[in-house]
Amino acid sequence: MDRVKTQYLGRRRKEDLSFLVIRFMQAYVLFGEIYEEFTALASTGGDFQTAGLFAKIQRLEQKLIFDIKEKAHFLFRSANNHVPKADGSDPEFADLERVLAEDRYSDRNRAREIFSQLRKSLVRKSIDSYMGTGFHLFLILMESVYQLEYYVPQYRSETEYLEQVETLTERIGYRFNEEEEHELNHIRNVVRLCRSIADDTYSLAVTALERCMTLFRETAAILHHAVEESASNEVLVLNLLKEKQLVERVYGTGSWEHLLDLMFRTRGGKGESGVKKAEAFVRATCGNVESLDD
Repeated sequence: MDRVKTQYLGRRRKEDLSFLVIRFMQAYVLFGEIYEEFTALASTGGDFQTAGLFAKIQRLEQKLIFDIKEKAHFLFRSANNHVPKADGSDPEFADLERVLAEDRYSDRNRAREIFSQLRKSLVRKSIDSYMGTGFHLFLILMESVYQLEYYVPQYRSETEYLEQVETLTERIGYRFNEEEEHELNHIRNVVRLCRSIADDTYSLAVTALERCMTLFRETAAILHHAVEESASNEVLVLNLLKEKQLVERVYGTGSWEHLLDLMFRTRGGKGESGVKKAEAFVRATCGNVESLDD
């Protein structure tokens, strides 16, 4: 039973990593479109009320962002994230110190193993942290855009109404009595607060938007490291082979071939491209490879 459970979990991790990578890239592209639309709207003084940005952000959160965050926690938060401590209490660090001090060629493999463990641990922790932080900032962005679309226009309408009233009374020479002036002072104070809320909401939305874009870019860079070391994941490799356009929209022109070259740099025959090595690998390990022949 333990063997079956181990096999199941191993397969699930492969599938979930593939899900995470592909869905993250899809979310990256979709968020890039939202980012461009928001910045264009802001630069031209456009009307957020009719832009429909909130619906797009909400749809992205419901279809991709939440699931990506959950997959990241399952894959990386529950994994072994041990990092050697440099305070002398960690036997692994002591072992590394000995290897480096003695500088013996026979021990170099041990040093590389420790460095590899440290790198993988840092990558795992970084992906989990970036995904978690990005999710919560995305929710802040979503709420801020909701405010811009629904509440800020109401504040603006009330402000405009007050301005029209004051313009009208000034034009016709109407003089407010004490009670009317008292009411108007209350209205002016509320309008002043509404303007402040509207300005703060816009500033928060811009800050959250820029921070989310930065996190998407940095997460993509960190995730690239994890993908490079996943050449044994036939599910991920198969999906990457089918998603050349998506990979290059995230990482740039030529990045698809480069990524597969990195993944299969130590596998297969010399001089053979990473794409060819990847195709040979999935044909040998996967049953559903018909799409590669299209």
